[in-house]
Amino acid sequence: MAKAAIYAEQAKELFVLKGLALDTIVGILNGKVSRKTLYNWKIDGQWEDKRKEYLENSQSLYEGILEIAHICKDRCKLDPTPKNLLSLSRAISILNDKDALEVLEGKPAVKSSGDNKADTVKQIREILGIDEPQ
Repeated sequence: MAKAAIYAEQAKELFVLKGLALDTIVGILNGKVSRKTLYNWKIDGQWEDKRKEYLENSQSLYEGILEIAHICKDRCKLDPTPKNLLSLSRAISILNDKDALEVLEGKPAVKSSGDNKADTVKQIREILGIDEPQ
């Protein structure tokens, strides 16, 4: 089997998505692919352009979620219902969770440990200075 068939896609992912340098990728692949071969794949596959596009899309996604978090925050101040508080919690969690951002970008989901929603709501209420409902 040719090197390209075995290693090209993995090397491309490491370069484009993970932002690694070619020399680092050579090390990860245990020298099974030369730096020159990686360089040729990078040029032929336009990896630099793909990396740039990936970074722009990631930033755009992050900014969109940040905007949603601000909207949720404003809603929580006006109407601190559990639904609104959980929406804010989820937006904040996504902003702080690289895996969640990757899922939104279409990458496979990674299972995460469940969190206690009641505690999350309580913490958000405290942060926003909202009293617990009686």
